[in-house]
Amino acid sequence: MIDIEKIKRYAAEIRENIRLIKEYATSEEEFFSDKRNILSVKHLLLQSIEATAIICNHLLSKMGKIAPSGYTECFKGLEEIGAFGKEATEKFVRMVRFRNILIHHYLKVDDKEVFKYAKQNLSDFEDFLEGIFNFLKKKRLL
Repeated sequence: MIDIEKIKRYAAEIRENIRLIKEYATSEEEFFSDKRNILSVKHLLLQSIEATAIICNHLLSKMGKIAPSGYTECFKGLEEIGAFGKEATEKFVRMVRFRNILIHHYLKVDDKEVFKYAKQNLSDFEDFLEGIFNFLKKKRLL
């Protein structure tokens, strides 16, 4: 059975992280003036991407009876069960790629790209949550 409260908790975490990211990345000058802003935003982005993956895995395991082998497959699985279309799925796969850069190439991460992501891609998280809750409503699970 789908744990709606679990999904809501992770959704709340994502929303709070978005709020904090906006606070730490108000302007390029402010963002780069304190290394703590950069480190905080990287961490908050990672937490948010991880939270989307947790929601994804939970839904797939309960609805699709699918155990994805990775985050990319997870988001593609949501497309297969009708939660998202191809365009949204591609956006979430790009999110996973950004996560992989942050984790696996940590020393090579360009902080300007982190700032750019924080300014241009936060709506991806909002789109994910909106899509998940619309899907749950459509399935009469919410």
